[in-house]
Order: sequence, then C-alpha cells, then structure tokens
Amino acid sequence: MNLTFLQDFGPIGILLLGAAVCAALDLRSFDSHGRGPQRTRWVVLASLLLAFVASIGFWHSSFGPTPPDIEHGSLVIDRFALFFYAITLAAAGAVVLCGADAESELDPHRGVFHLLLLMSCAGVLFTASATDLISMGAGLALAVLPMALAQGLHKSAAGSVRTAARALSVSGFSLVVFLLGTAILAGLAGTTTLRAIPLGLQHLGPLLVVGAILMILGAAAQFGLFPFLWWRAGLGSRLPTLPFLAATLLGSLAGTAALLRLLPGALGAAPSTWTLAVAVLAGITLVLAPCLAWRQRRLSLTVVYLLVAQLALVPATLPEVSQAGTATILYLLLCVIPLAAGLLGLLGSIAAQGEGSATSDLRGLWARSPVLAGALALLLAGLAGLPPLAGFFARLMTVDAALHAGLGWLAWLELVSAVISVLVVFRWLLTIFDARVDGPAIALPQRTTVIGVVLCTGAVLSFGLLLGPLFAIASRGALPPLIGP
Repeated sequence: MNLTFLQDFGPIGILLLGAAVCAALDLRSFDSHGRGPQRTRWVVLASLLLAFVASIGFWHSSFGPTPPDIEHGSLVIDRFALFFYAITLAAAGAVVLCGADAESELDPHRGVFHLLLLMSCAGVLFTASATDLISMGAGLALAVLPMALAQGLHKSAAGSVRTAARALSVSGFSLVVFLLGTAILAGLAGTTTLRAIPLGLQHLGPLLVVGAILMILGAAAQFGLFPFLWWRAGLGSRLPTLPFLAATLLGSLAGTAALLRLLPGALGAAPSTWTLAVAVLAGITLVLAPCLAWRQRRLSLTVVYLLVAQLALVPATLPEVSQAGTATILYLLLCVIPLAAGLLGLLGSIAAQGEGSATSDLRGLWARSPVLAGALALLLAGLAGLPPLAGFFARLMTVDAALHAGLGWLAWLELVSAVISVLVVFRWLLTIFDARVDGPAIALPQRTTVIGVVLCTGAVLSFGLLLGPLFAIASRGALPPLIGP
C-alpha cells in the first residue's frame, strides 16, 4: 500500500470516511424529532474541518517561494488544486450552516443527503487534482451525480423521484457530452495526459473545434448556462433548498476546475478553438438570465436567474488566457459562494416557517422582521454587484478581462447584464421595504443558520475591502502551469 499517497490525499480520504460514518448513522432508526437526524450534520462539519486542517501543511509548503507539486500518477496537488480544496470545503460548510432550517424538508433522509454531500465534495477535490482526461471525467461524475440523486429526497413532494430521475438524465447527458469531447481531444492528441496534449496537437482542425465545444457544453450544464438556463431555474422552483444549493455550488466548482485545467491549461496554446464558443454562450446567458429574472414574481426564482448570470461571468473571463484572467475567475468564485449560500439559506428559513417568496408574501418584510430584511437586502445588493460589496469588484475585473481578451462586445454585454440585475434587485428592495405590511411577524432562523448567514454577509462586506490580499491568493493559485511542472 502506498502510504505516501494516502497521506498526500488525506483530505479526500477524510471526506469519504465521513460519508461512511453518515451512512452508518443513517442506517440506525433515529426518531426524526430527536437528536439523531442532527448528528450527521455535525459529522459533516467535523469532516470538512478535519479535511481543511489536513490540507494546511500543503498550503504552507506549496505557497512558499519554491512551491513543490506533489504528483501521484494522474493526480497532483499544486497551488491550483489547493485553492479548490479550500473553497470547496468552505462552500460545503456554508451549505450545511445556512441550510440548517431547510433540513426539515429532507426528513427522514438527512443522513443520506449529508452522505451524498461529502461524496460530491470529494469529487470536486478529485477533479481539481486531475492531470489526465480519465481521472477528470471520474472526478466530475463523482461531483455531479450524487447531487442529482439528492434531488429526490423531498419528504412531501410526490414528484421528487421524477425530478431526481430527470436530474440524473440531464447530468448523465452532460457528462456524456463532456466525455465525448475529451475523447475527441485525446484521439487528436494521441494522449490523455493534460500536459502532453499541446505537444500532440500539430494543427488545428474542425474536429478539434467540435471536441472543444462539446467539452464546454458538458461543463456549461453545471453552471446553468444557455441552453441549460431553463433547466436550472426549473430545479430551483421544485427542489428542496439544500440539494439545489449544494448542486449549484459544488457543480459550478467542479465545472470551473475542469474547464480551467482543459482550456487555459491544455488548450491554452490554441485559444481560437474554444474562445468564441465560450464567449457566445456566456454573452447569451449574461443578457437572458437577468431579463428572465425581471419577469419573475417569486424571489426564489429571481435569485436563481441572478445566480446564473453571476456564474456566467466565469466562462466570460475564460478567453483571457493569463494568470490575471484565471485569478479573476477564482476571486469571482470566492464572491459567489457566500451570496448563494446566504440568500438561499434565508429563503429556506422563511419557507420553513410556512411563508412564501412571492411579492405579496415579502411585502413589508422590514416591519415584520428587520434583521431578516436587512440581511436579505445586503445579499441581494451583493448579487447585483452594487459598490462597495464584493460582487462589484468581481464584475469590474471580469469586464477588464474581456477587454484584454479583445472581446469588447462581451464587455458591453457584461455591463448591460449588471444594469438589468441592479434594476431587478431595486424592484425587490422596494417590495421588502414597502410601508404596507402584509402577514404576521417572521421569527429569526435557528442558531446554526444565523451563524452561517452572519458569516456569509460578513464575507460579502469584507471581500471588497480585502480585495488585495484575496486577489493575491487567487493569483498564486492561478500561476501557470495549471497542470503541474
């Protein structure tokens, strides 16, 4: 047995061990109203914390003056992978904390969801460490498919199994499209190793363009980009809060890690094969998503469309093949995680009290619950990119990246998307702070959810002030080459 491998990839092993513990606890017959269902939540949080602690040593060595890359066959621990280790563990922790009130929707399947969540986290870490196409496809499947299964855990929705079956079908189809593109790329290059692919591509051809587009479409499904925009919004309107939130964050992280390894990494020497396809998909989504958000009369669907528009900035920045462009994407991910977790966690808490998210349900929320209304307004402002919150600087940097890539039209579309998003959020703020009060007072979330939302709102407020240090960390994580030495 290779003990060095077990030590180096201890964080992934800890997550899988935590998943096994959740499975063992779930097999026992706990009373759903007792303390039993909450135990798996603390197992998840402990596993995430231990996995983060296990990666601290790598951070100390790999972010030093001469960072070594730890390689084991088709896996590597480099600065890029370590960044995704930290951000993935933080995203999963935010899901568990902010979604504590929404766990009741999953009874009696809380343990199953926590098991699937840890498996999906391990899949994201595996994808970020992959250095060949086969291991990347396996990691992406491990990250995406458990969350598709989790979408059938609704305790009261009769159509939850049908929804999970559809989610599995779409997720499986997107993985097949992604793997087909990687198969074409491997066939043209004569290798599956990422660092050797540029050497094997002697000339550009139509088949290479087809392979790159298929890979982009397969990963676009995880972001909810066009043409998967309506599917993502449909899931947000039918699914319990926790599975949707986890699938959105972890799927986006896995898709980003795969695209950055493949496009700027393996195909960075031939950007003309994929930059136009990425830019077009991102541009369509950037305009279409906030326009659809404007038409919604439920805040939950509005947030979903605005999140898709925010995530569309990731592929919009990909054509800038440089350290600064990749660092912008990593900083953008840092900003999206607290916004998504905080907003959907608050909406899940409101729904757990029997309240809806329609305009009539939220009118006058400021008078009914000032704390909830203030946190919701702050997170919505960050999602719209209002200064001086973190989302504002992320949008500015993505516009700059589009200009550096020579895509002025894409920069204009990003600005148009930002303006429409601001108008959408402003309309909802008028509803929340309306003087007319409809409905009874709304209680504060439980303590665990409050902790998660406070951490998320603090991140939204501070990430703009800490732009320099955070962008420096993202730049170190984005140093080329992305696939090792």
